Amino acid sequence: MSWHTVDAGGLDLATGRSPRPPGQPSPAAALAAAPVASWPVAVVDGDDDRRLGLAAALGPGGDRVEALFDALNVGSQAASPQIAGLEAADVAALARATPAGVVDLPLAIVDREGAVAAAARVDPAWLAAVDRQRAAGRQAVLAAGREGQLEAALHLGVLLATERFDPADDTDVDAHICSGARLWLLTGAVAAAMSGADPDPFAPWAQLVVTGWWPVGPSGGRLVVGAP
Repeated sequence: MSWHTVDAGGLDLATGRSPRPPGQPSPAAALAAAPVASWPVAVVDGDDDRRLGLAAALGPGGDRVEALFDALNVGSQAASPQIAGLEAADVAALARATPAGVVDLPLAIVDREGAVAAAARVDPAWLAAVDRQRAAGRQAVLAAGREGQLEAALHLGVLLATERFDPADDTDVDAHICSGARLWLLTGAVAAAMSGADPDPFAPWAQLVVTGWWPVGPSGGRLVVGAP
């Protein structure tokens, strides 16, 4: 088989032309080899023109990853953070459902500078619990023998998120801290989605991240969220 990752027009992301051999031996390998991001994406078998969407290429949990990336793309094009019904009440509810469990603290929505300052003082025990959840999601997928599919999903997620999150100003340190933190959360959300965890511990915060928010966590007696 000769699998290729293609854009919405059916062009190979690696060459910008119609797919032709040589390709990759599997749909996941084709996704993992994509040099650039495009949305939506699909994979095609150059030998028989068989086409698979992202969800099918990733297998179980792929539909959740596809929905996450679709929301990321929509969020990047929105003029306002109030998209898809994500209003103040939704932000508050989603923020309290952290990957490490419900946090019942006063909510503080702050600007980027305030979010960076809060991140430096975030509760270390809570942060360690979030990191354990990230590791658990990854380990569950690896234990199922799906390393190739996981790495493909993470690779595509990083490409898409880097394009969406990367600050225009390379000298803006706070913007880069925000971008890196959101990417860290997004990759955790991808692994959790692939693992089939139910409930998904990262799903609420993933909704915030893909729509431009930066949920920081408990810091200084408050639950801090950076506004888009």
